[in-house]
Amino acid sequence: MPTLLLQRNEEVRERWQNKIRYLLVDEYQDTNTSQYELVKLLVGSRARFTVVGDDDQSIYSWRGARPQNLVLLSQDFPALKVIKLEQNYRSSGRILKAANILIANNPHVFEKRLFSELGYGAELKVLSANNEEHEAERVTGELIAHHFVNKTQYKDYAILYRGNHQSRVFEKFLMQNRIPYKISGGTSFFSRPEIKDLLAYLRVLTNPDDDSAFLRIVNTPKREIGPATLKKLGEWAMTRNKSMFTASFDMGLSQTLSGRGYEALTRFTHWLAEIQRLAEREPIAAVRDLIHGMDYESWLYETSPSPKAAEMRMKNVNQLF
Repeated sequence: MPTLLLQRNEEVRERWQNKIRYLLVDEYQDTNTSQYELVKLLVGSRARFTVVGDDDQSIYSWRGARPQNLVLLSQDFPALKVIKLEQNYRSSGRILKAANILIANNPHVFEKRLFSELGYGAELKVLSANNEEHEAERVTGELIAHHFVNKTQYKDYAILYRGNHQSRVFEKFLMQNRIPYKISGGTSFFSRPEIKDLLAYLRVLTNPDDDSAFLRIVNTPKREIGPATLKKLGEWAMTRNKSMFTASFDMGLSQTLSGRGYEALTRFTHWLAEIQRLAEREPIAAVRDLIHGMDYESWLYETSPSPKAAEMRMKNVNQLF
């Protein structure tokens, strides 16, 4: 709409051309046809503008991005001055050499060759893997071996990955090998609320004495077990040196608790005990019945900001199992 308005209304076009003295556009390789026309209409014949782009980084052609817009710039604006930013201030020469070899296979709008003054760097190793699990296992193994041989600290290492969805499998192998880690620029898969919920259920199933996990799940989803009920249950359990889950089965508890809160608590703990017994025989079936029995998917749709968000959260749950 803005592009059509500027094309058809000269008064509006001139007003905006006079208002915008200088224009800067970043990630220009990801602009589409309409956005390119919008830039032309905004800068007009004075062409006081700068664009920053890299045709080798264009990854959004599936949504209309056209790196060819960089070529059109030189045609539509003959006085265009091209400044190539080829020096890399982060990577070693060896990494850039490998990058240059790969980039050389791309069709280019502007030829460029990356270089660094940080030294040539350590030798690179390329690992082949059968799938994402195998990849994470090999990367973790290489990390452990390098750490052992070179007497380094784990904080000296970094694992770079493209998307947040890839973190789960790496975190899994790091935790299995007791390697401390921190997620930077994203959310840990195991820190997501839905994952923490399900892990809390599993913690109670394997360790009924885990009161913190019990308190997380007792009203997830909502079960009308109020704070007063939980307070009395906690006091009862403490005086008898029991966990809250174990204490919920005491015959005498009904003298302290009553009403809907007690009934809801009893239904929940007896259902969880059934899942616990099933887990001893058929753990996979127990997990399936656990998720189905608490109707977790419906609860996600009720509490998430959008159906799409609920769908993504349920996808995370399915990935966990």
